[in-house]
Amino acid sequence: MTRTAPVRPHRLALIGAAVALVIGVGLLFTPWDGPVIVLAWALIVAAVVLGAVTLFLVRAPRS
Repeated sequence: MTRTAPVRPHRLALIGAAVALVIGVGLLFTPWDGPVIVLAWALIVAAVVLGAVTLFLVRAPRS
């Protein structure tokens, strides 16, 4: 029998956080001003929070 890999939803969350971080940093280097800068910082902060919470929950013991 072959072993199937268990589902790892935290990988999807970490990939999403990395994509949001890259998009946020990319938006910071665009020549646009105003709401784009706010959106960029919001994406960066959300990516950091999502990554931190995901890594915390992965390491937390299950009851």
